Amino acid sequence: MGLIETNGIIIKEMPYRDQDKILTVFTEKEGKVQCIARGVRRPKSPLLASTQVFAYSELVYYPGKTFGNIQQAHLIESFYALRNDLNKMALGSYLLDLISNSFEVYQESPEILKLLLHCLFYLSENKAKNDLVIVAAFQMKLVSFLGYRPGLTACMGCRKETDLSYFDIEGSGLICGNCREADHYTYRIEPELTGFLKDLLAYPVKQLKNMEIADELVIKAMDILEHYISHCIGKASKAYSFYKDMKNLTL
Repeated sequence: MGLIETNGIIIKEMPYRDQDKILTVFTEKEGKVQCIARGVRRPKSPLLASTQVFAYSELVYYPGKTFGNIQQAHLIESFYALRNDLNKMALGSYLLDLISNSFEVYQESPEILKLLLHCLFYLSENKAKNDLVIVAAFQMKLVSFLGYRPGLTACMGCRKETDLSYFDIEGSGLICGNCREADHYTYRIEPELTGFLKDLLAYPVKQLKNMEIADELVIKAMDILEHYISHCIGKASKAYSFYKDMKNLTL
């Protein structure tokens, strides 16, 4: 197979040998791939800026059985401002971690890549009235794309549309008090939070970024969605745990 040319964002990096790195890249044409970038840990490497985490770059690489071999890389967007704000960097890292955990090698989604880039742009350029809303929106859009859209309009047990007091992780959505099962993990949920979750489903991120809403409510939604995503894909996010620890919040 010949050279592959595609745009992609670096979602993970790992040192390799003395001066190389193994990169996990979410690409437009090839999905999630792993590549070796040789010599990029040298301070004067021409590929240094284009092969860092968060870098969205034009890439040229030879595919391999396990790792591709990057030949060229041209930086399109660095999202550099994320690196100057620990809170924004932690939130952005969580979005990258969600991509890494949710997609298999060579599984692609240009739509989710576009969504990721928009969300990182809103975070890095202070385009959102509340950064947490951007993250919650990404969580909801991603889990819905993966085929696990939660039920928010009727009880997932009996289908009645009143007394929807809990979000059932195993039940994939809202349930009423009568259908709550003792062996399921459930979150008590208030009407305001239910309305916010419905908004995350209904509106595009470009509208949600203008939403003014209390951090406490958004964090509750984020906690539910992270738990739900972890249940659906079978893997929890270490980056989300780091963010919660950093903010001294309790899961």
